[in-house]
Amino acid sequence: MKGKIVGAICVVITFSCSEPEKESPVFSFEDLIVDTLVLEKDEGVANISQSLTYMDTDSGAYLFDFQNRQLLGWSFPEGKKVSERFYTREGPDGVGDSPFKHVITKEGIFIIDAETKLMQANFEGEVISRWQLPGVPSERLYVNYTTVPNNPISQIGNELLIADVPFVLKEEIMDYQNWILRYNLDDQTSSHITFSFPEKLIDYYDDPNLGPYSHFFNPKSGKTIVSFPVLDSLLVISEEKSQWVNASMDEKLEILKGRTEQQGDYTVFLPDHNSGRYVWVSFDPVQKVYLRQVITGLWPESVRESKGPYKVKLIVLSEDFEKLGEVDMPENRNGFSTPVGFYYSIGNLGVEEKVGFVRLDFSKMK
Repeated sequence: MKGKIVGAICVVITFSCSEPEKESPVFSFEDLIVDTLVLEKDEGVANISQSLTYMDTDSGAYLFDFQNRQLLGWSFPEGKKVSERFYTREGPDGVGDSPFKHVITKEGIFIIDAETKLMQANFEGEVISRWQLPGVPSERLYVNYTTVPNNPISQIGNELLIADVPFVLKEEIMDYQNWILRYNLDDQTSSHITFSFPEKLIDYYDDPNLGPYSHFFNPKSGKTIVSFPVLDSLLVISEEKSQWVNASMDEKLEILKGRTEQQGDYTVFLPDHNSGRYVWVSFDPVQKVYLRQVITGLWPESVRESKGPYKVKLIVLSEDFEKLGEVDMPENRNGFSTPVGFYYSIGNLGVEEKVGFVRLDFSKMK
């Protein structure tokens, strides 16, 4: 009896003495800025993407952007526009209209069009190779390689990693696993990086904001990081195993499911824009940190003109997925990596002719 009493006392002491979980430090966006990159934008350039491609060449360092069948190049870090090339939509060198799914490499631009048509174009505006990606498996119903952003194509030697992302989640595809295609350009063989949608997402069928995943492949570690809009944890996939790691905000994220509306023969998907959601994940190889952006809700209408529609935070994790803190972000934008650090888009700099990106120093959070 005496032993039981002592044991009970020890349990009480253990719980009463445990420390409350510490909140992560919160940093301001402005405090992390160490440099501003300004790119020229003339009347021939409609828009500049938020995520650009850095490339070292024999003649120097450059940033490239490809959209609306237009390839643009700027000197880095000067930001001078140095090249412009237009590609055709149709014909022998036609590249189609896909706005999101391409990757710029030293071998040229790999572009996906019409869901399963893959092509390689050189920097002179010519299509030099074409491939037909694998067909639609019956259990998938359809493939969607082309329309969901925040899922970059990655090149690993002679292979491309291409994400298939459902526009909305449906019960029929919950058991499907072959979501990221690994396509060999030399022999046209393919395999997949596999995972399943977690059961929690059953509650978010038919919502285009809360169903689709985003991902990032880390070429240094060989790990694929998958982020689901409604889950606090990230799925980390390597050749050896798959595991979940916590990558949440300190504040509970309020998830609000949208609705559907029937309009004649069509179903209209109406997400709730007040809902919080995780939107993209990336990696800064210079500071060796993972970045996960999250929308926490809408700003009041009175301040949206100056702040944009969404309240946004950036969760910063170490290479080992330890949380370093959160950053209050000015808007829901994106960025890109260079050998000197990660640049985040800040849009037009007061005038249409200049577009800005700021380099963020995440070492201040360590």
